[in-house]
Amino acid sequence: MSDYHGLKRCEKCGSYIPSDWEQCGRCSRPIPEERRSFGRGWAFLLILAFMAYVFRGNIGQLAGDPFSIMDRRNISSRTGAEEIKEEGHARPDPTVIPYPDENSGQRSDQDLKDSVTGTDSGIEEFFRSAGPKAGEVGNRNGGLNETAGISYGEKTDKIRELIRKALKNAEERLTLPVLGTDNDSRIVFDIIEEIVMDDPEIMFYDGARYRTDGQLTLNYSKDRDYILGAVKETVRRADEILGRIIKPGMSDFEKELAIHDYIVNNCRYDIEGLREGAIPPESHTAYGVLVKGTAVCEGYASAMKLLLDKAKIPCIIVTGHSKGEPHAWNMVCLGGQYYHVDATWDDPDMAGGEQTLSHVYFNLMDDDMVKDHSWDRGDYPRCVSDKYNYYHYFGLTTNSPEGFTVLLDEAIKSGKDHISIRITNYNKGTYNIEKLLRDAAYRWVLGSISYRVNDLFGVVDIQTW
Repeated sequence: MSDYHGLKRCEKCGSYIPSDWEQCGRCSRPIPEERRSFGRGWAFLLILAFMAYVFRGNIGQLAGDPFSIMDRRNISSRTGAEEIKEEGHARPDPTVIPYPDENSGQRSDQDLKDSVTGTDSGIEEFFRSAGPKAGEVGNRNGGLNETAGISYGEKTDKIRELIRKALKNAEERLTLPVLGTDNDSRIVFDIIEEIVMDDPEIMFYDGARYRTDGQLTLNYSKDRDYILGAVKETVRRADEILGRIIKPGMSDFEKELAIHDYIVNNCRYDIEGLREGAIPPESHTAYGVLVKGTAVCEGYASAMKLLLDKAKIPCIIVTGHSKGEPHAWNMVCLGGQYYHVDATWDDPDMAGGEQTLSHVYFNLMDDDMVKDHSWDRGDYPRCVSDKYNYYHYFGLTTNSPEGFTVLLDEAIKSGKDHISIRITNYNKGTYNIEKLLRDAAYRWVLGSISYRVNDLFGVVDIQTW
């Protein structure tokens, strides 16, 4: 039976009858049900549906939100090292557009370059080798795209290499390999943070914008020429300082102490900028400490790391809180054990304004540091030894009033005019510091004596004349 403009032809007598008739009007032959094929149109739709399923991961990326923006974490906000907003610790949801850094300023989304070096052939080749093969499907459930031409680890290594190179050269735009997970932006931002925190020669980074097609824009608080000049001057100054303060035969402890004391004695905390709410970007960098001589906690921690790195002493920057405010300090590894060191809080400008070098925060254990600092312990090594604590190392600790008197007399006898002693079990009820010092002044016929007590750590700083 065949159709012709709404008519069907009877296969028995050849008559044309309406298509909706169930039998031929001439020979009364029943008309069988038509068996219709789907035709080429339906076949094409089936093929499209199959391809959409196979490449649904790629289609999801293309259809997704093209932009994600990240703030600098913790210590990058220009509100000051002690005034950084706690929400800076959070990572943006890659499916939404987070707010930009509140002090970095909005920037137009210009055309993005394909590579950090200006030549994109290597990156394009990398993309081609990483593309899915015919019939393979990427994982859109946050897992790894195991079917790519190269492994996930190789991709992240390449991403890390490209970002590090861009940041070191103060480049703004580059193209990254697409990992093909639901967390690409989070992974990229984690890598940026890791690199910035690990390399104090990377300065003035001020947030980033990431597109799910792999386009990354890096923002800076200074122009490229200024940044590269500042880095060069900082490195030159660091080498010069180490050449003066590090002597042949010094132990790692002695090198660390020399670096700590140099920074504390030669850098002034940027209290004015903090009070005015206008801390310059330089104060957040090692450049601020070593060249400008003014910084906040991020700068102190960065300068410590830069000098310790050059002295071949393992060091990391720690971010957390101190005395209720966001803060940055260091952990240093000596003899296979890590210790906390906070040059910011050892600066006399931060200790009541008296220009006396302090070592209260030099190589503390976790149990001591936690008294006025907090950090995510799961992110950092444990600090459980007091072997290289300043007071323990030099035998300046006591747990009795009698022991305090012995240490004080020994220091005065040796001609020291500045004495620092740590009382491990200090409390005001047991230790009458004023009386102990008055008695010492009488015994040694001292013209004048002053002191300051850190109640939290039991450290007594004494000045004699």
